[in-house]
Amino acid sequence: RAALTPPPAMGIKNITYGEGCDVVKDPLTIAIWASVLLAARWVLHQVFTRSWAKRMLGLSTKGKLSPAESLLTEKFCKYFWHAIVYLGLFVWGLSILSKEAWSPFKTGSLDSVWVDYPHNSSEKPVLKAFVMAQVAWYAHGFIESLIVDKFRNDFVVMLVHHVMSAILLLGSFWGNAHRVAIVVCVEQDLSDILMYISKMFEKAVAVPWTQNNTLRSYLLVQLTVAWWSTRVFVLGTLVFKCFVILGPSGLFTIGGPGAHYLSIFLIGQLGLLWVMQVMWALGLLKMTVDQLRKGTFSDFFHDSKKNEKKLESKSQ
Repeated sequence: RAALTPPPAMGIKNITYGEGCDVVKDPLTIAIWASVLLAARWVLHQVFTRSWAKRMLGLSTKGKLSPAESLLTEKFCKYFWHAIVYLGLFVWGLSILSKEAWSPFKTGSLDSVWVDYPHNSSEKPVLKAFVMAQVAWYAHGFIESLIVDKFRNDFVVMLVHHVMSAILLLGSFWGNAHRVAIVVCVEQDLSDILMYISKMFEKAVAVPWTQNNTLRSYLLVQLTVAWWSTRVFVLGTLVFKCFVILGPSGLFTIGGPGAHYLSIFLIGQLGLLWVMQVMWALGLLKMTVDQLRKGTFSDFFHDSKKNEKKLESKSQ
């Protein structure tokens, strides 16, 4: 296997924009896909998820629910919906990476994500539908959060995350950094699948075996390991490798002859995304330690008792 070597010095003239992009059709396609996702979510909840969620939560399937119970039901529906969509996206992304010659699965190194940047536009067609689907998913998620997540303690952070992720994906594809776009999506999707499955088990109080502390602890430890492995170490390594491999080219030297400001913006956003993942990782680690030590679990990011009490008081 040939050794991966840093690219020669490059300048802005070597980077082209928008290859494989249609500034009219692509945004329209993303908007349509986001609308389809929102519609599919609504239909699934009406036909199956909402009634199933009530049974899992031990709530009445016929009587009127309190505002807090309705919110809890919507949370559970969201967990199920996100788990199945992220599973589909993960399998899709993994199937693409398993075939690409530059993939870390083929090269055995994350260096290949950055080497030869900006990447060849001939790689983009197979990735385009996947990237557009991810952007549509984040657009859907932004609207969904306005409905379901407004009582989260980190509500604003969550909205920022949706916007930042969409901008990163669009900017990466526009600026021929599409390799990093798909690798980041796949590593993020893996921990998302485990996270939403764990959340469903924690909330399903009407199913006794899901409340077994050993099982809950295992799921939480598994999620914590996956989160730290992917969102902290893999993503952090990608950011570090970017500076090691591309830094000598002068690409990120502000004011220098080789400076490229779209690249500077994108790596800055990627670094900020990593900081957000570290923040959530530390919170997750605290929840895991509390579960193991005390046998109690509290999702202090998604469950805001203070806000839910306000919701109850308004209904009275």
